[in-house]
Amino acid sequence: MPGRIIISFPAHPLIFWLYIFITIPLFILAQGILAKTFINLGFSRGIALVIAGNLFFLSLILSIFNLKIKEIGTRTYRVVFEKQYVSFYGFPFPVIMPKFVENKIVIALNIGGCIVPIIMSTILLVGLRTYPTAYIAVAFGILLTSAVTYYSSRAIPGLGIAVPGLIPPLVASFTAITLVHEIWLAIPVAYISGSLGSLIGADILRLKKDLYKFINVYGPALLSIGGAGTFDGIYLSGILAVLLVYIML
Repeated sequence: MPGRIIISFPAHPLIFWLYIFITIPLFILAQGILAKTFINLGFSRGIALVIAGNLFFLSLILSIFNLKIKEIGTRTYRVVFEKQYVSFYGFPFPVIMPKFVENKIVIALNIGGCIVPIIMSTILLVGLRTYPTAYIAVAFGILLTSAVTYYSSRAIPGLGIAVPGLIPPLVASFTAITLVHEIWLAIPVAYISGSLGSLIGADILRLKKDLYKFINVYGPALLSIGGAGTFDGIYLSGILAVLLVYIML
């Protein structure tokens, strides 16, 4: 799909690498806990290790890839200069020509921060099928995390929708602990609530509300659902929600 994949770092490259070194130890801890959770939900040990390890890792490394789904014109323009060639007596001569290009808002899906967490949440929801009461906790957790994330997120010019990284996992984990007292059920409830709650509250609801600001006020931007400014909120929601529940229960 030429032109559909956009590569962008969620932070300055130096900060991004520092961020990775901070999250890797958390990732290793959460991986083992989540693998045990899958086993307790009825998955085989091999499948549990593959799912827990690969999806967390893929979520991290694929966070720089965004799948473009829509472009919106802002009715503002900028001048770019392109090199063209004109022929004079059969010889090509380079000429720099000005060209007016419309500034656009690009809406995309972040592969690591949106698609992978949705896959992980779906697998966990399947694992909870024998615990129907857990679905009530999941629904309430998503609703509450979405609401808190929505009101704490902000539209930032040039960045997109930003949310404080600790808010979604804290809300999701405390909700899971309050409603579910069995640790191996509370962990998936917290992960699903934190991940999907962040996506719904910050990326979908807030983006829908503030899209006009980017079009009419802020100007061109890459609005990545699950990425860019909300990278911390989505990726860390899963890891920290798992760790917080494990520590507090």
